Amino acid sequence: MRIGNVGIFVKDLAGARKFFEDYFGATLLKTYNEEENNYYSDILQLDEGAWIELMTKPEIVDAPKDPNRTGLAHICIKVNSRPELDRIIQKFKRDGYKIQYEPSNPTGGGEVRAVTFEDIVLEVNYTPVA
Repeated sequence: MRIGNVGIFVKDLAGARKFFEDYFGATLLKTYNEEENNYYSDILQLDEGAWIELMTKPEIVDAPKDPNRTGLAHICIKVNSRPELDRIIQKFKRDGYKIQYEPSNPTGGGEVRAVTFEDIVLEVNYTPVA
């Protein structure tokens, strides 16, 4: 078994799509629109097959999100190299996203967890192959 996709409701569908394209090289697989229900989604694919479904409709509520809330804590995206991880960390910082932690790893790996676009908590991880 495997997880097929992660669905995320957002207020700004185009902005969320651009975020995942710019940071992670996501590509648009398909767009799904239900005009009669005011429901719209973009399904994105990361380079190794994982899908992220970004969804919106006018009546969604964008309540404040405490990082210590119940429910989904974060989404982890694994990258293929330490330089790629370092690039994303620097971009998070340049774009003003709140870094929760960025421990380094003596084996060359590492990770960062940040509160990103529309308060989506992402962990980005690099683990060297032994």
